[in-house]
Amino acid sequence: MNARTLPPEVSIRIERMTGAMGARVFGIDLRQPLTDEQRGAIQAAFDEHLLLTFPGQEALSPEEHLRFSENFGPHQDLPHIPLVDGYPQLQKVFAETTHVKGQVAGQNWHSDSTFLPAPPLGVAMRAVELPEYGGDTSFVNMCLVFETLSPALQQMLSGMKAVHSATKLFGAASKERAVQVNMRENIKEGVGDKEQLHPVVRTHPRTGRKGLFVNKVYTQRFEGWTAEESAPLLQYLYSLFDKPEFGARISWHTNMMLMWDNRFTQHRAIFDYAGQRRLLVRTTIQGETPA
Repeated sequence: MNARTLPPEVSIRIERMTGAMGARVFGIDLRQPLTDEQRGAIQAAFDEHLLLTFPGQEALSPEEHLRFSENFGPHQDLPHIPLVDGYPQLQKVFAETTHVKGQVAGQNWHSDSTFLPAPPLGVAMRAVELPEYGGDTSFVNMCLVFETLSPALQQMLSGMKAVHSATKLFGAASKERAVQVNMRENIKEGVGDKEQLHPVVRTHPRTGRKGLFVNKVYTQRFEGWTAEESAPLLQYLYSLFDKPEFGARISWHTNMMLMWDNRFTQHRAIFDYAGQRRLLVRTTIQGETPA
């Protein structure tokens, strides 16, 4: 019996994706409201694996997509991601056939919008239009990265904070670039340059697991350090993200929902499909103040 037609009393099946992170969820139809049992099973899997895919889902309506993500928290708008017409809580991530490498956002390792006081908890995203090849997204488990550091470095980082801002992405200086990436045009003045302090190491509020919370796109420097002093340690930490044993690479498929924890993972888009169109639609789930 196909997973799409399983009766509701059949248990959800969770299949681990890699040794580092991720799991596939079978036996659920996201067109239907979640039962309490289904919601609890998905939440437990999300806490453990940080990244979930739901294969074999027929095309969801915008309303069904929104209803699914609302099970895990209220929606959060982000000031720079374009919106789906008619649905202010649905965001779109896209590349047109004319876009080149410098015009496609998200190609560096990052957690979404850490320049905000309360960055997103997570994202639920589905593919609408895919290129014939390419367009994967890579993820890294930031808890695993932190856990592999020496105890002394863990202790030092746990007492530190870092300065985050979006000045490199859409601050005042970035607006002078000749080529603009595919972001929302009506970004409020000053949003990109405002600085926000976050702990370098944050704790999962449900599991207590600790994860590294600095990224290439938004982290500017450590609190009390200059950018030059911060650079060597930040670059060392960033160098760990590319280790394959810490992450997973996801190939998009139509009729698949992908949900990731933005607090304890980072991701990067792989732009290897020039000349083709790619469109994904996402909801962003409201996060808490990092601690």
